[in-house]
Amino acid sequence: MVIRRAVLISFLCCFTISSFSLAQEANIPDDFIWKKDASSENEVASSRADSSFNFFDIGDLSYYSMYLVENDLRIISNAAGIAIERGPTKSSSIAIFHDTKVFDRLKNDKASFRSVGLSDNVLEMLEKKITTDDTKCVTMTIADGRNDVVNTIVLLSQKYDACLPFALLNSFGVSAPDINAKNLIDVCVLYEGRRRGVRDRQTLTEETPKLRDFCFTKAGLHE
Repeated sequence: MVIRRAVLISFLCCFTISSFSLAQEANIPDDFIWKKDASSENEVASSRADSSFNFFDIGDLSYYSMYLVENDLRIISNAAGIAIERGPTKSSSIAIFHDTKVFDRLKNDKASFRSVGLSDNVLEMLEKKITTDDTKCVTMTIADGRNDVVNTIVLLSQKYDACLPFALLNSFGVSAPDINAKNLIDVCVLYEGRRRGVRDRQTLTEETPKLRDFCFTKAGLHE
């Protein structure tokens, strides 16, 4: 775990990896999240619209996740070209509740969630995602009618779970289980495409090879 994080932090700091082999395929990355645009009916790749985002990680287990979450988000946001906000804000783009009693609180103490900006509608959606009595993690990413990511919520009741890196990537529009160089290139492709006005499936498919070339060059990767 420590070695993997060190490699990813190197990618964060310099956006370079000394040796990395990844074939540039013509096909669009299959881990983008697609939904129909409310106005055009075209399938649009989900991504963040804002140039910055903020997050919090709270609960009696947050000690175990805060450092890793902050590092992972810095790595992903670097690949996306999006800044992390600092200081108090009215709402958070990514809300992580890492607490041994988080599901009990969701059932019996909804006021504690409302106090940090979660609406009753969101709380109801989270409750519906609890499918068993021994649920350990629930994640949910919400997008608007234009498929712009609004926020991501994570409820986690144990120290470590693979759902956390999945949720962080998902919050940026990439559905993948782990944060690695391939997925970071995909994040770069997604957001470089967005900055160029390329979001619909057909156009993004056509432009992906060029976008990958740009991201490989940006990351200092060579075939």
